[in-house]
Amino acid sequence: MENILWISGVIGLAAAVQSLAGFGFALVAIALLPFFLDLQLAVPLVLVMCLLSSLGLWLYYWDSFDWQVIAPLVFSAMVSIPIGLAGLHYVPEEMARKLLGSFIVLYVAYDILRLVQPMFSPPPLASPYWAYVFGGISGFLTGALTTGGPPLVMYANSKEWSPAEFKGNLPGVYVVALAFALTGHYFEGHLTAELWQIALWSTPLFVVGTAAGILLSKKIDAASFKRIILSLLGVIGLKLIW
Repeated sequence: MENILWISGVIGLAAAVQSLAGFGFALVAIALLPFFLDLQLAVPLVLVMCLLSSLGLWLYYWDSFDWQVIAPLVFSAMVSIPIGLAGLHYVPEEMARKLLGSFIVLYVAYDILRLVQPMFSPPPLASPYWAYVFGGISGFLTGALTTGGPPLVMYANSKEWSPAEFKGNLPGVYVVALAFALTGHYFEGHLTAELWQIALWSTPLFVVGTAAGILLSKKIDAASFKRIILSLLGVIGLKLIW
């Protein structure tokens, strides 16, 4: 299959990032896969593989999972996912790529500024209604481009979750939201035989990437690794725009 090694490599890299940081699978994968696949095929493929990755992390950090904390995020995400799915049909692919690239660049710029200058860190969000706002934005991006992680990460940062809460709660949101989004893709006929074939061929590097991320999390400072990933994403985002 054409480009299968590159596609598998992207899936493996995304799995490594996810298992290291607790998020980032979709952001890495959907930034790179459009160079090798049509966006309409890349989106459901990323959803499938990201669901597997998130499920593994969720079970691993089950003791830190709190349903009451994530319930508003999940509810609002499920409401907005169908809107994102509809947008995938009606927005031209080139425009979607540019929007995706712009979103990635903005997120990278925000996160780099937050790392080098604490004043850019978001203030605590006292009102419980903020969970619905960030969950809704995440759901829309999940349905349209699978990149629903960054709004949830920003919300978690503002709530000052511990690393264990981060890796226990966010994958819980991902699992529910991704399963719901995949249901929509199933009824839209997007879960094709070609998709499952690519997913099967990508599984070995997916497993290797997951294991590598777990090992790296024990040996490499996560903040340093994140800076490298952000730099790569910035370049990729700019290339998607231009």
